[in-house]
Formats: sequence, C-alpha cells, structure tokens
Amino acid sequence: MKNPWDIDRNNYPKDGSLANKIRFVLGYGILAPSTHNTQPWLFKIKENSVEIYYDPKLMLPEGDPRSRDLYISMGCLIENTLIAAGHFKILDRFDVGLRDSLVAEIFFKEEGNNYEYADLLDTIPQRVNSRGLFKPNLIPEDSVQKTLSLNDFEGIEIHRVSDKERILKFAELTASGLKMAHGRPRFRQEMSRWMHNSLSPAKEGLHGYSLRMPFLFSFIIPWLVRFRDLSPMLADLNYKSIASVPLVNVISAQESNPETWLKVGRLAQRTMLYLNSQNIKTSIFVASIEMGDLHKEVQKLLNITTEPQFLFVAGYMDYDQKHSPRHNLEEKLL
Repeated sequence: MKNPWDIDRNNYPKDGSLANKIRFVLGYGILAPSTHNTQPWLFKIKENSVEIYYDPKLMLPEGDPRSRDLYISMGCLIENTLIAAGHFKILDRFDVGLRDSLVAEIFFKEEGNNYEYADLLDTIPQRVNSRGLFKPNLIPEDSVQKTLSLNDFEGIEIHRVSDKERILKFAELTASGLKMAHGRPRFRQEMSRWMHNSLSPAKEGLHGYSLRMPFLFSFIIPWLVRFRDLSPMLADLNYKSIASVPLVNVISAQESNPETWLKVGRLAQRTMLYLNSQNIKTSIFVASIEMGDLHKEVQKLLNITTEPQFLFVAGYMDYDQKHSPRHNLEEKLL
C-alpha cells in the first residue's frame, strides 16, 4: 500500500461511487495529529455517511487520564475530513453523537455543501509537528489577525502571546510539566511503549526521526525513558524550543467536556493548517496545561478564567521535519 501521506487531490474518484468518495476524503482525515501518534480513530462507512469511533485500546490512562487529548485528536481528524468533503463538494452535514465509543457521524451527498475552510485541503498532507529551535523572525501581523477569524465556536477562545517575557514563562511551565510527568514511573512506562527506533516498521507512535534524535540514540531511548528519569534533559530541550518561538497560542473554553474538546481540536487543526499554508511551522506543547495545577499559572499569564485546553507555538524554522507514519485507512475500518 502506498504511503498515506502521498495523497493527491487529482486522484479523487469524481466518477466513482459515493462510498469511494467517502474513503478518499477519509484519507485526508487520518493525517490529523494525535497524542503520541496513537491514531485512535475507527470508521464505519455506511451508505451516505461515516460513523467515527475512538478505539478504547488506544487510550492513555497515564498521559491523558481525562481523555481530553483523545477527543482533541478526534476533533483534528473531523476538521480534516470536513475540509476534504467540502472541497470536493460532497459534504451534507456533521453530527456529534457521543455514546460509548462513538464520537460523531458525517453525512455526505452528491453536489453537497461548501465548507468555508476547504481551501486548506492541500496543506493537510504538508502539516507536520515541527520540533527544534525556531528562527527569531516575527510572524506578520496580518497572518496573526487572520487566525482570529477562524474561530466560529461559541464558548471557545484562542489567545496569542508574542511578548518575550510571557513566552519565557510558558517555557518554564512546560519544563515544569515535563518534570512532573517523567517523574512518574507509570507515565514513563506508558510513554516508552509508544517510542520506536528510526528503523522501526511500526505505523504508529513516535519514531526517533520524528523526534529529531540521533540515529543510534533512537535504539536505546525507549529503554531509557522506561527505566530512567530523563526529565532534566527533556525539560531543557523543550524550554529552549519554546523560548525561541515568536508566538504562543492557547485555546481555552468555558466548559471542559468531550463535545467541547472536539471543538477545540477542530479549531486547533484549522488554525495550524492556516499558519502552515503561510509557511509558518507549528508545534504542540501541552505539558503546561495537562500536569498538576500548572493550568492555573497559564490562566494567570493570560488573565483569563476559562480553562486552558490546548497549546501550540508557531514560527519559522529552516529544518523540514519528516512525517510520522500512518496506518492506511483500510486498517481503521470497522
């Protein structure tokens, strides 16, 4: 099977069945980011719709005890799928349906509805979670302002931080969060199961090349993470990365529940795709809002009372990150 990242809009089966068209747009959906690259989605394709489920076996009780990151990942997948369905004009409607492991259902039809963000289609297979140091170049103000118009979700806000003093505070909080996480043996055990060397054929998880680690080091890092507390090194690396960025983005919400987290994921993916379309790299850092009471410090930094739900940074970088692997759609069908 070909690499799922090699999807090409020119291969859309415009004369094919609706079921084949649904499969094609789901090929864009599965390129969404997910925690530890778990790709926790499953699909059931019906006559004119697709039911979207999460896979309970891929939940992360140590790294994501509230399942917030799980639902945010599902929201990213939904946004990708809506963008693709809207671009190819087969979108009918989208319904959230939270019961058991069912998350949502997307309905399709020939000559369907337009989707406002369908122009982001070609950016989906280009998106990558960039790692490393960012260049000091500032992001143009018009690009920053454009992202404000991308939020059409009631009760959800996106906050942008560009002053260096607060950016350094976010770097400190992220470093503290990583120390808290990796200080727990159970977290490290869970994390190590999702880490692979750079030659691993695994189609999920974090490979050495996607973490930008030296080739030989990638063969021992799963063992080291499992049995050693590497938090001082990891905290330092992440501190330096965030300290170098020109823009920190935090999404907060009035409520904190699965339906809200789906919206947060959709907005996050939409915003990251827009920035990527402007040749601006993005990178996800959630330790400062996931660990302990650090989210309260984030609230103080932003002067907000809503709960921080997601954090990513944006800026310019010379390095072109290699994509993380993906399961083919056929492996995710029920």
